[in-house]
Amino acid sequence: MDNLKKNLPPLTSLVAFEAAARLGSFSEAARELNVSREAVSRQIRALESHLGMSLFERAANSTVLREWSANYFRTVSGSLENIALASHAIRGDEAEEAAAVSGEDAEAEQILIVDDLPANIRRLHDVLRGQYEVIAHTDPHEALSWIMAGGSPELIMLDVRMAGMDGYALCRRIKAIPRLANVPILFLTSLDTTEDETEGFAAGACDYIVRPFAPPVLLARIRVQLDLRKTAAALEDVMRRRADRLERAEARLAAIRGILDDQAD
Repeated sequence: MDNLKKNLPPLTSLVAFEAAARLGSFSEAARELNVSREAVSRQIRALESHLGMSLFERAANSTVLREWSANYFRTVSGSLENIALASHAIRGDEAEEAAAVSGEDAEAEQILIVDDLPANIRRLHDVLRGQYEVIAHTDPHEALSWIMAGGSPELIMLDVRMAGMDGYALCRRIKAIPRLANVPILFLTSLDTTEDETEGFAAGACDYIVRPFAPPVLLARIRVQLDLRKTAAALEDVMRRRADRLERAEARLAAIRGILDDQAD
């Protein structure tokens, strides 16, 4: 299992690659995934870096798979489909019934916002209310104390410039907590330089959004990250179940070999 995890590319990169390869365009993939074209390109570059090879021949208006990566695309596409099917099977009929329940009856996903400007928090709360449960802190240290006391949000949104501890430092502190290592963190900030964005991703963020933002786009990008986390969790569960079955099979084989050896004696 550990060796498999070391060789497995990030799931977000595989999703971006599958969409770009299937649609033949980074821009079309971005529209389908509700993210920016730059985010798709960044994820594919990460995958190419992981593989040590270029996946596409890039042209002005199209994206063409290289010959060797066509087979890789078929493998990735089939595997993602299997993951979706396995996730559906794990959820079962109860999940389908839950999906039909109204938003008031379903448990809202929890989003933590950390921003030292109350006006920014009110603006975000207006955008998110009705869809998510919002937990907000204006003090980074108080937010960290809430997390250490057991807070487990599904997604975290951080400002960068804050008194006492900047967003980059807070992001690194959160990512160092094992149970929150896979929680998506988004920066929402007025800092718009390449260096600022680079530092945000280096700290562990999955997205970097510059103010002013369009509420529908922000909601779409939040939804993408939450859905990707759910898919990754389902993949981990499938892998764990298969590993458990393999261990049980090996134990049964060992027992059978022991019986055969005893009979031979």
